[in-house]
Amino acid sequence: MIVTNQLLSNYEQGANVGHVARLRLLPVEAVLAIVPPGAGPATATPFTVSRYGLAVANGAQTTELLFPPGGCSFTEGSAQDAAGIVYAPELTATLPKNQPALLDWLQRNQGRRWVALFLDRNGQAYVAGEPGNGLRLQLNRAIAAGNSIAISLKGKATHPAWLLETFDAAVLFAHVDFDLSFDFSFNA
Repeated sequence: MIVTNQLLSNYEQGANVGHVARLRLLPVEAVLAIVPPGAGPATATPFTVSRYGLAVANGAQTTELLFPPGGCSFTEGSAQDAAGIVYAPELTATLPKNQPALLDWLQRNQGRRWVALFLDRNGQAYVAGEPGNGLRLQLNRAIAAGNSIAISLKGKATHPAWLLETFDAAVLFAHVDFDLSFDFSFNA
């Protein structure tokens, strides 16, 4: 009998730091497309959205949150239903102190749908949410042992959160001039 063995547990022996370091939010209506891994421009890494696989409307505004170590985490569960497997991505963060500008932004954007790009403390970027079905922002405030605002972004998707080739905004949202004057005709 002949068998083929596939080894998947060859983990890198480097440091493995937990939690999310940075979170960039895009309004779901500003995200034109996310090309699934393997369906468009290829990356060398499987299960990864290419740096060219995220199309965003011109002039879209992003909001970025930076977290102290342990300040934000990501979890994702999955369940089988009649339509197939449903994934439930969730980002949760605790922001210290009630700050007027932050409270104002949170109140104006609570319940809004977002596509989340986030970077873990190991330097790996991810994308969760999709055009038309982003993650919904929720918040809780507490003044108890500490003064804090807890936020969460929750959603449902037909695929797990994908890895993202880069988190660098200059690469993901590069300004490229497209010139229509180029022509293959002999009279150009």
